[in-house]
Amino acid sequence: MQPGSVIPVPFGRRAALAGAAALLATPALAQPRAAGPIRLVVGFPPGGSGDIFARLVADPLREELGRTVIVENRPGAGGLTAAEYALRAPADGSVLMMHTGSSAVSAPIARKVPPYDPVHDFSWVALLSEAPFALALNPRLPATDLKGFIAYAKARPGQLSYSSAGIGTTVHLAAEAFNDAAGIQVLHIPYQGSGPAITDAINGTVAYNVETFGTLLPHHKGGALRIVSAMAAERTAISPETPTMREDGIDVTAGTYNLLAAPPNTPREVLAPVAAAIGRVMARPAVQAQLQGLGIAGVTQSDPDGARRFVSAEIARWTPVVHRLRLAL
Repeated sequence: MQPGSVIPVPFGRRAALAGAAALLATPALAQPRAAGPIRLVVGFPPGGSGDIFARLVADPLREELGRTVIVENRPGAGGLTAAEYALRAPADGSVLMMHTGSSAVSAPIARKVPPYDPVHDFSWVALLSEAPFALALNPRLPATDLKGFIAYAKARPGQLSYSSAGIGTTVHLAAEAFNDAAGIQVLHIPYQGSGPAITDAINGTVAYNVETFGTLLPHHKGGALRIVSAMAAERTAISPETPTMREDGIDVTAGTYNLLAAPPNTPREVLAPVAAAIGRVMARPAVQAQLQGLGIAGVTQSDPDGARRFVSAEIARWTPVVHRLRLAL
């Protein structure tokens, strides 16, 4: 892959097949089903896009299942800490994991020795949402648009830095893809989640941050950050005035997604009601409206096989990028 080439991460509705019916086709293994609270594990601290999404769906999921749903933050290593915890959890429905693009795809493949097989080691439930990234500058920088920032950074090679939610996260790869395509040298400062990464972009510790559009937009509207570009295929509905990177000559598109998974070998009879319930949650008009306000496209129909295929396709998409940027850790 040549420098400046397309990093294709298209967004929109993905292939979504049946609903939970596919879960019922295979007899389940004999195993007790937990009836108490469900711990919904998130690999990042409160305040980030993955955490916001998990809390948005937790209450309606509780209503659909009739069980308490507790969001449990286990930050670290770009989502790997939470993923490894979920892999060891009981396969009885008491623990679910809200995977982002980082824990599902980019963090594992950015390691020389992947800590787990993202495609096969989890019991996938559904693909829930997709959201494009945006690039936001500290507003005290003299640049007011993407081209101006690129020129500013080129005049200061190695002197500027950017923040990300962690090494090997999707935002890390997206930012590096942008740096590579723009021909700029910027230092990466990783954090344990997007919340603190955004904070240091606001206070000027770093020059810019890449995150989901909806997460950055409130800071942009309040003047704490300046969104200058969307890593989307086309302008977003929540900020149609913001140009895409492609419009500014940087052929990079990228974003993240949320998927629901359970520990390995969780019986299908345990996952069936969860899959059906999360489908109803994502189809709720109120949930759809909230997601749209955050710049997130909700997926109302997905199943375990579709979620697994989605993860497999994303791994194939990002692996060459990891190799080209020599990011194996």
